[in-house]
Amino acid sequence: MNTKPPVELGPDEDLSRGVFSKRSRNRARKGDIDFKVFLESEQAKSVSVDRMDHASIDELAEWSRERACKRGADRHFYGWAVLKVRDAEQNERTVVATPTRKNRCHADIYLNVTEEEKRGSRGSRNSTPWSWRRTPGGWNLPSE
Repeated sequence: MNTKPPVELGPDEDLSRGVFSKRSRNRARKGDIDFKVFLESEQAKSVSVDRMDHASIDELAEWSRERACKRGADRHFYGWAVLKVRDAEQNERTVVATPTRKNRCHADIYLNVTEEEKRGSRGSRNSTPWSWRRTPGGWNLPSE
């Protein structure tokens, strides 16, 4: 599956974010995870995701494993937190295809949070029902 995905994202497309900690894995399993868990920094304006419907499971896993290695030797890749584009676009968020040289299926969820919201009740804008997908069997991953 090495084709270029369409520029426009469909409302039923699955977006995924790799999960690299047990705590985030457990929260994703319960559907209780906030966007801010995935922000690279406090100043980040978007959450980096992959478009699952346009890549093979092996490609998705490879991109996630590369991210885990960049985070340090003690990081493991547990699986994915997944949500639909239509859910990601709630509360004035926008989803944009942002392919890179290494990842043609990359996208960003722009949170569109104002400075005032950052100081106040930011969580209510960012909570969205993520679901959980475990990595395929056969990989050397930490035990559940």
